[in-house]
Amino acid sequence: MLAIILKELRCYTNIGKYRRMQLVVLCGFALLLLVGTVEFYAYHTPNVGKQAYKLCIIFLFIPQFWVPRHAVEAWHTDHHLPGNGTNGALLALSPLASWKILAGKLSAVVLWTLWGIWLTLPLFALSSYTGGLAVSQLAKCGAVLLVGCIFFALLGIGFALRNPPLQAKSISYGLVLLLTFLPLIPIPLFDAIPVLDVMSPLCVVLSILSTGPTHLWLWNIGLFCALSVLIFPILIRFCHI
Repeated sequence: MLAIILKELRCYTNIGKYRRMQLVVLCGFALLLLVGTVEFYAYHTPNVGKQAYKLCIIFLFIPQFWVPRHAVEAWHTDHHLPGNGTNGALLALSPLASWKILAGKLSAVVLWTLWGIWLTLPLFALSSYTGGLAVSQLAKCGAVLLVGCIFFALLGIGFALRNPPLQAKSISYGLVLLLTFLPLIPIPLFDAIPVLDVMSPLCVVLSILSTGPTHLWLWNIGLFCALSVLIFPILIRFCHI
């Protein structure tokens, strides 16, 4: 399984578009932090550091939205990338169990996404010097992003198992965007369904960044972990290299 993880990470490293995605995240984060701080100071907004880092935390949902795409491509890479056409056949002939292959690809997707987020840690370290977010808030947001990445990667791989790449990406993006933004639509019917807030990582992060105490993040992590544990065995049954 470790060999699969290393192979996938090497593939991400060697493909230019994945490196450009991480560069966009890092540069966009730094630019947003700079512009946000300047603008909030210009308008005399209270708690400038906290407001600027709130924007940056929300900005980190961009790499999380890319997770389903990475997951779909990770599953179809061995069959569609030039020079990798035999990898699928080699995996099929290998003694590795299906769950190890699936877990290896899933781990590589999550690790690559988290690496892009970890590159922003030096900028987050400035939070304590600028009156930004507390360490506990950053840790909670990080936990929500981590569990969300795992769950969204499972969704992407799940749709990739039964659909061609383009269709799998479309379905995955549609479901992820629906889960994320549906509770934010001001419709009374959605407000009456609390589980929608729990399913939305964006709503959970906004609740963490609010001033009042909330345990919504614990419910989100617990629910996504439970769903991931339930979904993973189902995906193993449909896992055919």
